[in-house]
Amino acid sequence: MANLSRTRTVFAFTSPRTIEKIIPEIQMLIKSFSGQEWNKKTQIEYYDTLSRTENFKSTIQHQKENIKTFTARDRITRAPKALGFVNLEPKIELTEVGKRLLSGKRINEVIAKQLFKFQLPSPYHKVPADRDFNIKPYLELLRLVKELGNISKTEIAIFFIQLIHYNKFDSVISAIKKFRNDKAKYKGNRKVYTDEIFTKEILKIYAEDIKANNLKTRESTDTSMQKFVNTKKSNHIDYADAFSRYLRATQYISFDKQTFRMIIAPSRVKEVDYILKNFDRNAKKYSSEDEYKKYLFDPNSVLLLSDNRNYIEDKLTQLNVKYDKKYSIESLKDLMDETEKEIISETITLTEVGLKNYKEFENIIEVFERIQKKEVPDPSLYLEWNIWRAMVMINYAKHVKGNFTIDLDGVPLNTALGNIPDIEIEYDGFKVIVEVTMSSGNKQYEMEGEPVARHFGKLQKGSDVPVYCLFVAPKISEGALAHFFNLNKMNTKAYGGKTRIVPMDLSQFILFLSVAKDLNFNNSNNLKSYLDNIIIINQSVADEAIWSQQIHESILSWVN
Repeated sequence: MANLSRTRTVFAFTSPRTIEKIIPEIQMLIKSFSGQEWNKKTQIEYYDTLSRTENFKSTIQHQKENIKTFTARDRITRAPKALGFVNLEPKIELTEVGKRLLSGKRINEVIAKQLFKFQLPSPYHKVPADRDFNIKPYLELLRLVKELGNISKTEIAIFFIQLIHYNKFDSVISAIKKFRNDKAKYKGNRKVYTDEIFTKEILKIYAEDIKANNLKTRESTDTSMQKFVNTKKSNHIDYADAFSRYLRATQYISFDKQTFRMIIAPSRVKEVDYILKNFDRNAKKYSSEDEYKKYLFDPNSVLLLSDNRNYIEDKLTQLNVKYDKKYSIESLKDLMDETEKEIISETITLTEVGLKNYKEFENIIEVFERIQKKEVPDPSLYLEWNIWRAMVMINYAKHVKGNFTIDLDGVPLNTALGNIPDIEIEYDGFKVIVEVTMSSGNKQYEMEGEPVARHFGKLQKGSDVPVYCLFVAPKISEGALAHFFNLNKMNTKAYGGKTRIVPMDLSQFILFLSVAKDLNFNNSNNLKSYLDNIIIINQSVADEAIWSQQIHESILSWVN
């Protein structure tokens, strides 16, 4: 049972930060440990197994047992257990909702049901009675977005996190509206104003802790007021980010294409209205943990509008899709899934057409600038999506395939899976993959060095034409630069011989695009010649610093 004795706000699951990443981790748990006790031994073994996979994004493979057991519990007893996908007592087992999650079918619906069941307090999460918790956080956040029309991550961090009882919902609405109104009238620096309001709210929320001089924060010996306030702000921002990402996985919310604020997905308005009208806001009381589990593990203990046969039939009829009245509800849903895939494919095609002739050039550059400032909801996803847009825009490829996913409204949904390149491009006589990352420093090398080379090698070994890789990050780390510089020089069987990986920081990539536009790039052979020249330079210069400088200087004339 989670110890929430010091909890004064709602909290989100921050590990993993993207809920879909729990799927391979649950698969691994069940495959190797089903039927065993969830104890120190299995936790250590689970960590060791997990740490050897590409999905595990850790820069350090720990040796200390206490860190291993903590990490294993962090990955399993938080989101997977709390949302009912696994049962850990008396033995490790996959629940019925867990089976549906691992089936891969309509996981957005499976996730939605479990998120909207999650409540505080619960038999899994007991809080002191004097805290007055009575909340289903994901349900109330959905309601907040609906009522306000849109919301920012900052507003979630400052105000929504305080919503520990649904009867305080109206006061949170009022506080956000006042904040917006006062901020609009403020004559000075609005970022400074926002930070001042954030500090004021933190001091109010944690007034009792401050009064009792209980200022110690985890993993720090600094007990100063400044450290306490800054840590709480950081925690709130992390929770806001995690709330946004998990709720996004339901596909009921999306992000405005101009402001990047969270909105109700236009294609899901009716479904959201149904949820807000029919789902009980009360955190139900349970006589035992077993009673709670029965509710939590049941895939049909709550139903969505998409579980209604008439609703699905009406949607199919509106889309002019023929179906047999004898179809089961699951068959109708399968048909709707296929129809929605076609709609998304058409949306991608229309987006590609709209990108031709540099019609979206200014917008693409603006999005890059906002990514660098981290003013978008998921910088890694938006970097992947925007670079795809850029490569489509400069044209003259047979096909530019982004391996991210988008929703029905054409808004980015998820980054590419870990075992494939982020973007794959086919030109006449050669191929290019593009790998992108928001990571920096040593973490960039440790997280990206091997996967990028492996993706290149996998494609190169199966290709009858040369393959090249562009590696793009806001800043290229020294470790990653050195790694790719040396890999390009060495014959490595696993990677199909010498690699051809060209690193560019984001400012260089933006210049690369500008040159393509200004010099009227219209022949893919120019791109191949440029990439070949970069690799030739790689083979001849003394070190990676010289190579990096040569890459930088060559961009201005790459189209020639």
